[in-house]
Parts: sequence; C-alpha cells; structure tokens
Amino acid sequence: MSDYSQQQMEEILAIHETAEFEVDLDGTMATLVDNPVYEFPGIGWHIVGQEAVRETYRRLLSGSDKRNVWADRRVHAVSDTELCREAYVYFDTDEGRVTGQYFAVMAFEGDKILGERMYTDTAWARALTEILGPDFGDVPGVSRLEDVVPAPVPRLDRAAAHAANQNH
Repeated sequence: MSDYSQQQMEEILAIHETAEFEVDLDGTMATLVDNPVYEFPGIGWHIVGQEAVRETYRRLLSGSDKRNVWADRRVHAVSDTELCREAYVYFDTDEGRVTGQYFAVMAFEGDKILGERMYTDTAWARALTEILGPDFGDVPGVSRLEDVVPAPVPRLDRAAAHAANQNH
C-alpha cells in the first residue's frame, strides 16, 4: 500500500495501541517496520532502528503503566501515508493527576507503522523526560535531534522568498 484511507491507518494504530495498553512490548514492536524512526522534538530526541525503538518502548510502556497514562483524541487528520493526532494526555505525577497535550504524526508503510514524531506541551515533555530517564541518550540508535536536522537556511528576504515559494 502506498496510499491509505483514514480507516486503514486507524486500524493499524488500534492494533499498536492495544499492545501498548496491554504493556506488550513484542506486540507493540510487531506493528512497526524493520527500521522505524521516532522523534520527540520537544525533548530533543531522534531514535532510529529496532533496538533503539524497542528500548524506547520498554521505558515508555512501563512508565506509562505506572503513571496511568491515558489520551483522548481531539483531532485526526490524514495525508496519503500519515495520520496526525492531537490529543489530551492524562497522567499521574508526584503532585497529582495532570492533563497534558501532544500532537503526533504517524507515518505508515505496508501494514506497519514507519515512525512517529510527537510534539508535546511542557507537562507531557517533563513526564516523557522522566520516563525515558537520564541515560536515554546512551542507548545505541538514540541521538540528539539537533545533530540530525538540516542546517539552518541562510538569512533571507522573507517577503521575496514567500513570493517565490509559497510551499513553506
């Protein structure tokens, strides 16, 4: 499959999320391609490959179960190969139960999830940082996002650039 309907992507995602809520690491990983790529821009992580993503999920599944994480979808939007979800996320902290927000872009390939980019508010970013732990950057396949993003474009005349290229 190269183009997906929203229903097809939601069906794949439902299998993935069922495994997550059952804290089933192997089941979660079975829904991913052989070389998944994940990004958490709000906390600066880029994660590539089965082993790095497996370790990410090992930490996330355990930490999410402990914190009783639950999300309520606000919006699903789609392109030909991606599903975007905006959601409220509820979780326990030492100070009590809180509400955070995230926006995730999930890419699909075949009948699997190719990867995910999750943008977070400050509350969920703090929780993710704690869940992933201070040694997360030592995991092979995990790197700082700033080390893999494109170099900045040079300073430019923004009005002229916009007139020449409105695809920005």
